[in-house]
Amino acid sequence: MEFKDTVGHFLKSASKHGLFALAMAGVSFISVGSEGHTAAQQHQMDKLDSESPHVFSIHTSSSPVAPPEEKLGVYVVDQGQGLDTGCTFSSGGPLVIQLDVPQVVNSAVLDNQGYLLDPGKLVGNGMLGATATLSLPVYDIDSSANIPGVNPEVDDLYFNGRFKKTLIGQDSQWTDDVISIPIEEIKFGQINEIKIDIDTANAGDNWCMSVDWVAIEFEVAAPYVLAHGISADSSTWDDDAATGVLAYLDEQGILYDRFSLVANGTSAGNAALLQGHIRDFLEPLKADKVHIIAHSKGGLDSQALQALAPPFDILSLSTLSTPHLGSVAADLSIIQKTSANRYQNIGDDPNGYAAKYVNTWTFGQGPQNPGLGDLTTQRALQAIASGVRGNISKTFTIGADADLNGDNDLTTNESAGLFPGIAHYGAERAWRVLRDFSSAHTVEIVTKRLPARPKQRSRTITILKYAATSTIQAQNNDIVVTLNSANPSYGQAIGNVMANHSTLKNAQNITRIVNNTIHLK
Repeated sequence: MEFKDTVGHFLKSASKHGLFALAMAGVSFISVGSEGHTAAQQHQMDKLDSESPHVFSIHTSSSPVAPPEEKLGVYVVDQGQGLDTGCTFSSGGPLVIQLDVPQVVNSAVLDNQGYLLDPGKLVGNGMLGATATLSLPVYDIDSSANIPGVNPEVDDLYFNGRFKKTLIGQDSQWTDDVISIPIEEIKFGQINEIKIDIDTANAGDNWCMSVDWVAIEFEVAAPYVLAHGISADSSTWDDDAATGVLAYLDEQGILYDRFSLVANGTSAGNAALLQGHIRDFLEPLKADKVHIIAHSKGGLDSQALQALAPPFDILSLSTLSTPHLGSVAADLSIIQKTSANRYQNIGDDPNGYAAKYVNTWTFGQGPQNPGLGDLTTQRALQAIASGVRGNISKTFTIGADADLNGDNDLTTNESAGLFPGIAHYGAERAWRVLRDFSSAHTVEIVTKRLPARPKQRSRTITILKYAATSTIQAQNNDIVVTLNSANPSYGQAIGNVMANHSTLKNAQNITRIVNNTIHLK
């Protein structure tokens, strides 16, 4: 209901109906003189005089329709410029409302105004839906009014400068209006402007209207996080270490982030750090869901994160050669790093490969404690039994086989790029123990006093006894993790590759992962 009148007429009408409280309720009147009312104004005054108080409609700033809850792909403006203005006439317009849409896609696919460079590509690859829905409760749209000499109310809505529709509604009523917006008309990471030109079919002030809130909703894929492995940091995803990975994600418009955790930290400690990083990443997006792509131990850290019950959902975990079931190379490395004068294998070792691994320097500059302990086969059994692993329903796995030519040996080119600065012989010994052994563990550490010798005093030495267990058949592996460990029963294997533990980080494998996960909601 809208009208303009002199203060005198307002007081007269209010006195007649006992409605002085209207002034306190926020009904505004603009003085335009005591004579010469327009037909619309006279209609509103006659209507006020003829209606009883209990049916008189007072405009408030709250519609009966509540705004949707903000989340990824749903953004709301509920206060500020252009909202809750009372009933605004054309002279007070246009109403201009600013709606902030976060940058939920990769900046590489946006122009400098936030518009999509190739919207068809992002719709086609599942990153975005083709259209968005703009909703807004509007008040008192007299689009069907029938007053002699006055045109019905025509309020035109524009979105980022483009005309979208003429609003439709009823006198003194809230209408929940819904408008379809092509995805290419949204500015991502920018302010989007909704403008409403009021009462464009009439000269002067005849009709007024207001808006309570504005919301926009569209389909968008959840963001991704890249998790690194042990003895590494976020640079493990750079192009020189993971060929084409970041370029592919950029080209697809996928929003992602990567973080450096403690290089040789425990999974429990890194999980807590990862939780904080992901929470801060998701917060400005209003997102509560994320995909994780993890290399090696990053997959264990991510499952430890799930065990913390984070304040967001891990929609999927995709692992690249994560030792879900542990690694015998880690078992033997733990033994090797345990201080002793001698190491004695009392288990299997027909070719002496376990002894060579333990008794010589192998990965001295590679994985270290305490994080190394999370990679052992014993820790894997404990973690699975306690629910710290196998706790993400959508787990996708990829393993690798470093024996590129299938000759049951490891050549220099097959270990290239694994650990910069690591001699090939170290990689070769790791590959062989992974091929031939399933586990190893310390049995006991004993001390022994050696008798004196000529020119030598007697002395006490420490002997570490361990047992290595042979496999029934050779295990294909990538020099760090076997195919079996990389593909546990609780995961969905999406294809193994011929590569070593480092070179399997490439665009082809990330493409496979994205194709299996981007549609998950």
